[in-house]
Amino acid sequence: MAFISVIAFSIFCTTPVHAAPDAKAPERVTLQLKWLHQFQFAGYYAALAKGFYRDEGLDVTIREGGADRPVIATVLKGDAQYGIGDSDLLINRINGQPLVALAAIFQHSPYVIMSRADRRIRSPSDLVGAKVMLSDGQGSIQLRAVLKREGIDPQRVNIVPQSWKLEDLIEGRVDAMSAYSTVEPALLRARGVAPATMRSLDYGVDFYGDILFTTEAQAVNAPERTAAFLRATRKGWEYAFAHEPEMADLIAGMAGVRQRGLTRETLLDEAMQMRPLVLPDVVEIGHLNPGRLDSIARTLASLGMVKADYSLAGLMFGPQTGLHPDLVRWLAGAVFGVGTLLTLVLLWNLQMRRSVRERTQQLQTEVLRRTEAQQELKVSQDMVQLMFGTAASGIVMNTPDGRFLMANPAYYAIVGYSEAELQAMDTRELTHPDDRARYAAQRDRMLAGELESFSDEKRYVKKDGSAVWVHSTVSMVRSLSGEATHIISVTEDITDRRAIQDKLRQSEALLRIAGRTARIGGWMLDLPGNHVVWSDEVCNIHEVPPGTRPSLEQALEFYGSPEWRGRIEAVVQACIDTGAPFDEELEITSAGGRRVWVRVIGEVVRDDSGKVIRLHGSTQDITERKQAQESILRLNAELEERVRQRTSQLEALNRELEAFSYSVSHDLRSPLNTIDGFSQLIERMASEKVGAQGKHYLSRIRAGTRQMGELIEGLLSLAKLSRDPLRAGPVDLAKIARQVVQACREREPERVVEIHIQENLLVLGDPLLLSVVIQNLLGNAWKFTTMQPSARIDVGCKTGADGEAVYFVRDNGAGFDMAYADKLFGTFQRLHSSTDYAGTGIGLATVKRVIERHGGRVWAEAAEGLGATFYFTLGAVVVDSPAVAA
Repeated sequence: MAFISVIAFSIFCTTPVHAAPDAKAPERVTLQLKWLHQFQFAGYYAALAKGFYRDEGLDVTIREGGADRPVIATVLKGDAQYGIGDSDLLINRINGQPLVALAAIFQHSPYVIMSRADRRIRSPSDLVGAKVMLSDGQGSIQLRAVLKREGIDPQRVNIVPQSWKLEDLIEGRVDAMSAYSTVEPALLRARGVAPATMRSLDYGVDFYGDILFTTEAQAVNAPERTAAFLRATRKGWEYAFAHEPEMADLIAGMAGVRQRGLTRETLLDEAMQMRPLVLPDVVEIGHLNPGRLDSIARTLASLGMVKADYSLAGLMFGPQTGLHPDLVRWLAGAVFGVGTLLTLVLLWNLQMRRSVRERTQQLQTEVLRRTEAQQELKVSQDMVQLMFGTAASGIVMNTPDGRFLMANPAYYAIVGYSEAELQAMDTRELTHPDDRARYAAQRDRMLAGELESFSDEKRYVKKDGSAVWVHSTVSMVRSLSGEATHIISVTEDITDRRAIQDKLRQSEALLRIAGRTARIGGWMLDLPGNHVVWSDEVCNIHEVPPGTRPSLEQALEFYGSPEWRGRIEAVVQACIDTGAPFDEELEITSAGGRRVWVRVIGEVVRDDSGKVIRLHGSTQDITERKQAQESILRLNAELEERVRQRTSQLEALNRELEAFSYSVSHDLRSPLNTIDGFSQLIERMASEKVGAQGKHYLSRIRAGTRQMGELIEGLLSLAKLSRDPLRAGPVDLAKIARQVVQACREREPERVVEIHIQENLLVLGDPLLLSVVIQNLLGNAWKFTTMQPSARIDVGCKTGADGEAVYFVRDNGAGFDMAYADKLFGTFQRLHSSTDYAGTGIGLATVKRVIERHGGRVWAEAAEGLGATFYFTLGAVVVDSPAVAA
């Protein structure tokens, strides 16, 4: 009877907690992939093929994705219960769509912007004006975030829909496209085209990738099924990464895989490329960190891609607090088994009491013998305890199930707990949550006998909640029968060392980013072996695979021209011989046949005795700078030639103007003077014979000749304004105005005109030309107020809307119709009859020419019969030669 009870207890204890009841039919669910079959989804295939989904009571259909099946829309419509998306899930959730994230397979996004290496697209700024293929659902959000973080308006990039055809990139129909770093670059290389990629991570945008998600309704209404799907999926991914060749064979046999050029080798390469992005050996597969999600949301908000007052409440799938039904059944069985066991123990105890009395006398003899052995053992134990207590490293002993047994003072100091506190804990909880899965996997292998011991770097969570990095060496203690009895860990606090390593990695990352941005890398030449070490950026400049380590002779072969080869050999040899550093700009021919200008800097490194043991330095791609310099030189030469031609044209034009002025001055004036002279003689000699009508005709002829003379003078003055250089100096416009008014009063003393001139109208300009401006404007005001019984003229200055000084001459005379204001400053343009007001029509054209030469503007405001106001400003004046104020 006791034997049967023990067997029943064992059966209950060994029943799996999550085993699905045979009577329950599997639930059918659909998983919508975001793309076609490849190793990217290996974990889901493994969970299906190995029965992990079936064990959880699920009948799962895995459906391929594609450009015609947007995954988020498919899940929201209910065509699939689960889907695989990206960090744009956050935008959808914030914008009100009921999505719930279950797991993030990629801890770092695999998305890159891929281009042909020969297109020289190296940074986001190179995408301005380029044609880039993007998919709104795959990678678009991250590229737009990178562009905005770099201060580039995405509108400046020609974004076109993703065709998912490498031929569009290979044949130049687009300049770049979004791609998975784990797949497309390898396919492009297989087509014979060298790829170039940009990672968003390098520009401060680090999002999750391949996020498994469902709807809020699924998470709330079917939490057990969702949790079961998640458990099976994690098992599938653990299996996939532990059996990569098997999974590659499985995927290669799927429909359409080989037709897309994917082979077993490319699938295994994809798996290798995925590891540093998924981090299966570092964090639990599918790990989602709320702080990381909030950081991603903050990045999106700072770039204006989501609202600033976002909320991520409900985004993450929460653990279920209720007990699993299988667990309840297991506990019930355990209680029954424990009760049975207690009954057996009671019966056994009665039998043992009889045996104890019989053995007591035998033990008394044995005690005497063992006392002596114990005394010798105590001496050894004291020695061990001394060593145990004074060891600098922490030493702890636990049971295989995590119960604390003992530790030394150094261990207590590392974890911050006392002995009593540790005895009440499961010591496995001391390991940081992010490190538990990896550490547990290694410990389980040791318990299974696969390892005798192992070493690991992990974090402990101290009593105060802080994390401490330790290096642990873990060993198993077994009984003679091979059963695991104790686990001993020797731990060393390496927090300071890890901090230094983290800073070093950060510095190296920043250095790599700076190198890529500036197209600069480092190199080292070991002597006397002449072995050269190139950084990845130097390899990129020479267009050779990263990690290439050429000999000195091979490195010099890139300087194909004898001129550059001889120059670099000379400076390198001089640096080795004399220690003289060098800084040269040379031209190389890359492995791809491209001519590249580089700046090479080098210096020596000496040993303690002063002997040169190596050279190190940097190489920078300065092709763009050289091309820009050449463009500037060409532009300067073209500008100089244009200036020379323009100068020649202006000189010729000036000569023509001088000839015209001479012709006007002599050839036109001479006949006019003759006509005027003979008209005057006729008037004197035959005044009585010609009669009154003849005298009228003669006066008309003489008036016409005088007007013609005035027009010629005006034209000559206007032409002279265009040729003569400005002779700028301080000018008092008020003083000039008073002189002009005085001359007007002397010509017409009978007129009464009220004139107001503002004092101290000081300006910088050509005194003679500004005198012409005031003479014309005041002369017009004097002339056009002739018909006004109470004439008034004002000369002054006011401040314009933009703060500049505006000078004016205002009168209350005849005025004019503003509809004809655009003709006012034209040559020979008159708005009044010459019989009413004399004039040539050149004065205001002259004013406009003078003001424009001073860099200013001139305009007028008027109304018929109400007078006119002429305004002008003076800009910056280039001083050709000094002049004295008028």
